[in-house]
Amino acid sequence: MTTTQQETVEDTVASDSVGAQMSSGDALRPVDQVVLDLLRRRPGLTVTEFLELLEVTQTAVRIRLDRLESLQLIERKKVSVGRGRPVYQYHLTDAGWRHVGVTYADLASAIWSEIESLPNAEFRKQLLGGIAKRMGQAYSQLLPMTSTSERMDAMAKLLTQRKVPTQFDNRSPGSATQLPVITVHACPFPDLAAVNRRSACELEQAVFSEAVGAPMELSCCRLDGHDSCQFRPATVALATH
Repeated sequence: MTTTQQETVEDTVASDSVGAQMSSGDALRPVDQVVLDLLRRRPGLTVTEFLELLEVTQTAVRIRLDRLESLQLIERKKVSVGRGRPVYQYHLTDAGWRHVGVTYADLASAIWSEIESLPNAEFRKQLLGGIAKRMGQAYSQLLPMTSTSERMDAMAKLLTQRKVPTQFDNRSPGSATQLPVITVHACPFPDLAAVNRRSACELEQAVFSEAVGAPMELSCCRLDGHDSCQFRPATVALATH
């Protein structure tokens, strides 16, 4: 196989790979992570520099960069170099930095433990309520301004995108009435649940209520022996939404 043929095959594989990724929920692959890690250590890399570091064709590099730019994980900035043609340097966006950065699970657990140890129960309740409201509002801004059922569906998809396996059903299993339900197969706050599991469930319920814009109730819980946790609109929510 000639060099030109080899490059054509490589470019075709890279293009097909990107197409497969985009159709499967924009999941990042190891090749994407390599690019992000390079920009974490060396901000401002150009296409030419990527070619030297990755040892692939220019087309393959551009496909990866265009893909990450479309996902808003990187951005390019035009830089003029002398009297020649300007070049583009690539940088991580805020979302990109969050993706490659360290997690704050230990910090969150420590803060949660301190909140749980507060002696004033009323103050503790207000503080946790404020945290849940703030988190719920952040999610709410990402959901469509539609019915409760449609917002629940969108919330389930959003959590799944964030690696929390979640599904939405128009009717909860075993229910004789039309009752929408969100089924969460894994706790969104595992580190917090390790500290105080029931409080983590209450936080999750409050976040869902704020995000969806209707009171939600925990109808099934893993702590009670069920396979998953299920959240559905409270009776008052059904009557008003």
